[in-house]
Amino acid sequence: MPLRIQTFVAGPLDNNIYLLHDDNARQSVLIDPSIASDAALAAAQAVPNVLAAIWNTHGHFDHIYDNARWKDAFDVPLWAYPGDEYFLEHLAEMALWFGLPAPRTAQPDALFHTDDEVRVGSHIARVLHTPGHSPGSVSFYFEADAVCVSGDVIFRGSAGRTDLPLCSREELNDSLARLAGLPSATRLLPGHGGATTVGAELADNPFVRHLRDG
Repeated sequence: MPLRIQTFVAGPLDNNIYLLHDDNARQSVLIDPSIASDAALAAAQAVPNVLAAIWNTHGHFDHIYDNARWKDAFDVPLWAYPGDEYFLEHLAEMALWFGLPAPRTAQPDALFHTDDEVRVGSHIARVLHTPGHSPGSVSFYFEADAVCVSGDVIFRGSAGRTDLPLCSREELNDSLARLAGLPSATRLLPGHGGATTVGAELADNPFVRHLRDG
């Protein structure tokens, strides 16, 4: 059975929250419990699957805002990649700066490493370290399912910001090149906005075309 993916658009920054399901194995994983994740939480509680883990693509406050809420609800491990500890530790201050109530912080229970294999039931993803928008940004590449959950590295026709603290334009370019090297039919699921494919971004995304043509 194919990997089943539910997408929820939530919060004032229109974050994408992804629930990934292997319904045969009765297992699910939550990616980026963003601000106002109520609909995703209700969906996760409604399915007969067991939520196995929470995965963060990166540590920016809008993507991790409800980490503690989901950990409380499901008592599951939170996974993140090293490098974004500053954002995790200062979540409350960043939320207050944006005019939002300060959420409780939650520290990762486990850390990803480059090229780790992680699972949703029988579906295997490779952890790609894709920094630039943040030092600890990762993408989850399900090769057999032709899907990559890419966080804020690449968007339809655009790319992640590099004018924020700890960003790097050079590293982002390297990460964009890494994603552009995936098979063209690979579906990209970004942290904001609609899904796209590697082939579409090679054709139309100026940030990717620049790397290809340069």
